[in-house]
Amino acid sequence: AGILAVAALALAAAWLLRRSNSAGGRPVQRPKGALTKAQALLLLLALLGVALYTLRALTEPMWSNDFLAIWGFKGKTIFGAAGVPRRLFTDPSIAFSHPEYPLGLPFLYAALAFLLGRFDDHAMALLFPLLQAATLSALFGWLRRRGASRTLALAAAALLAQFEALSSAFLTGLADVPFSLAALLFGMALADLLDGTDPFAARRLAVAVLLAVSIKNEGLLLVAAGTLVALASFARARSVSRSALAALLVPAAVIVAAGRLWKGNLPLRDFDLAYLTARLSELLARAGEALSTAFSEVILPASAGLIAVAILIAAGRAPGGGRLLALVAICALSYLLVASLAVAGPSWLIRTSFARTVSALAPLAAAAIALRLRDPFGESTAKS
Repeated sequence: AGILAVAALALAAAWLLRRSNSAGGRPVQRPKGALTKAQALLLLLALLGVALYTLRALTEPMWSNDFLAIWGFKGKTIFGAAGVPRRLFTDPSIAFSHPEYPLGLPFLYAALAFLLGRFDDHAMALLFPLLQAATLSALFGWLRRRGASRTLALAAAALLAQFEALSSAFLTGLADVPFSLAALLFGMALADLLDGTDPFAARRLAVAVLLAVSIKNEGLLLVAAGTLVALASFARARSVSRSALAALLVPAAVIVAAGRLWKGNLPLRDFDLAYLTARLSELLARAGEALSTAFSEVILPASAGLIAVAILIAAGRAPGGGRLLALVAICALSYLLVASLAVAGPSWLIRTSFARTVSALAPLAAAAIALRLRDPFGESTAKS
């Protein structure tokens, strides 16, 4: 309901802007770079979202179970040992910490603790509102560079800032918030590379791949989705697609190979790959269970917001954004189907992590939808 209310405010602000741009049929002259009242309102909504998340994040130390058992535990261990002890990968008594997970976020926690001189999970919670602010800034700046009006870019940032499913107290300390920024940077670089709008896009994409794969295992699924999107463009622009494939696959291969050499061959603790081989006959029923649980417990309760998103997607007519939407759709579908391999059962994984994992794709989805809309109200970038 909150997201729908903010969406209504954003649409009303854009409509008021269109009217205020022409009083009596003649444009209103404003100082160059000045915000209109509607744009100021959208900016305040975005800042309000950051302020509310800051309040949620800093009210108490980071407390989520995955922070205590995985990300924070590893960061504190690395800081305390002044290195990466082998027991993080070999000690069966701490298998709950998922030794197969990437170490990017624990390294960041250890580095912050080194700067602070102590491991203070209350102080380090400030990192997450800063990551949210960085995500909103990246979204706004990229949309402006790709031709969106200031109003539309601010509306996208304001809506995303109010998306509490991502900026929640529970996710503070987990890898989903930094991964959402990495996924956004990934999608923007991939779109720029395939559209030919930035000569440095391949380098940006390679860096985004390194970030995404270093933060979460889902980074590899993101790379796989990006590879499919790049291959779809191969016939039209082979040289660009080759650059995209190189920027996608080489950094991912380096990170995976380095992790294998360093940590050894660690199994995915929550998944049984036998469902892809010896137990393949059971896979279809398990996929059906995953789909049924996701529909009844995740999709149906969020149906109002999803309908609003579908309307915004359908309203988009400007070229661009389709590749990013495909990226979001492939990732979300892969998260859903991967639940079919869960050791504890598809329903368990859907209930415990599907909504949280998909929420990290929200910034990427916001960029895709806004790029498709570009400006549904006819406001030119020059007037914004």
